[in-house]
Amino acid sequence: MASQSYKRVSRNRLCRICRKSDWCSYTPDEKTSFCARVVGKADRVSRTGWGVFYHEKSLFPIEPFPFPRRAPPKRAELSPLEIRDFAYRKLIELAPASDSKEIIDGEKGLRARKILDFENYGSLPRKQAERRELAREIRRLINRKFPDFVRQQKSGINGLPGFWLDKSGCAQVWLEKDYSCPMMLIPYRAPDGRVQACQIRFMCRKMASDSVRYVWLSTPDKSGDISCGSPLHFASYDASSFDKPILITEGALKAETALIFNKDFNVLASAGVTCSHDEITAAVSRFRSIFIAFDSDYYENHYVARALAKLLSSLLALQKADFYNRIEILTWNRKYKGIDDALLKNIPISRQTIFEWYKSISEKCQNEAKEILHKSLLVSV
Repeated sequence: MASQSYKRVSRNRLCRICRKSDWCSYTPDEKTSFCARVVGKADRVSRTGWGVFYHEKSLFPIEPFPFPRRAPPKRAELSPLEIRDFAYRKLIELAPASDSKEIIDGEKGLRARKILDFENYGSLPRKQAERRELAREIRRLINRKFPDFVRQQKSGINGLPGFWLDKSGCAQVWLEKDYSCPMMLIPYRAPDGRVQACQIRFMCRKMASDSVRYVWLSTPDKSGDISCGSPLHFASYDASSFDKPILITEGALKAETALIFNKDFNVLASAGVTCSHDEITAAVSRFRSIFIAFDSDYYENHYVARALAKLLSSLLALQKADFYNRIEILTWNRKYKGIDDALLKNIPISRQTIFEWYKSISEKCQNEAKEILHKSLLVSV
């Protein structure tokens, strides 16, 4: 550095950074300080290890990156509903529920649930090789049906939950393994009836303690983080009719059974009591009566009770005070977990107000729901 390009600090002119009178220096216009002691929060560090501080940042704009930056990879997007509906309907058509006796006539099969429209349900092949052939055929059909969409994508199945491309570029559906038990394909429908996602129910008579009965047909770790999420199932929904009450339960199969016994209802189903609260709130109206029919484990399970309290709070947050009396919780003998079991066994079903429900659950569940309900001004605690 040339001597005329900087000045030494002195007792009369201390360093503006460390406030010492020796070692450090600064430019004649005093817009830059070179501190020999402090480098923390410096704008840059010199080759000799001094901290360089710019006092007027606008005079020293950040230099452009010397090499062109690579554009971040384009994040995969969920396929349009039209594509998902076409693909899942074809999957069910090519692998119908009628391929499995357990799915149709098993203890927990469709017929036992009074669900007789077998053609609307599928039987996902147990063998990976068979699923691969299905994926290949569905990919071909998508290419032919939606050529404009396919030209914009890496593949026609790109963004389609449950479908993915292996290292050789071959289409696959579900996981790379064979299964020993039948797998029912359950469609989750949008308000207009189109299939927006599918769920798998493992039809094994007995499940391992660490296994789950229901999973989504979704493979985000294989398809660029694309997931179907946890959509709301519309078993029956008429947005224009304010006279039809709404029944909300959990699980598409429960919803379909409930609809058989309640033809005059709009019936919706979340995947569980913690799911789809925003979607449920968006689907209801303060002019309709709402009946909530979640599984009866909320009496003792405080996590479930808390989730149900949050849903109640969400419903009432967007409504007027008189809507409070339009929401009721359906209850039945706790020996039967779901409303479908109660309906199929002809068990009496009762109605409770929100306050009555709160008073009926265990003390531990009340403590979980207390704060939420109190904030919503639903109960006096």
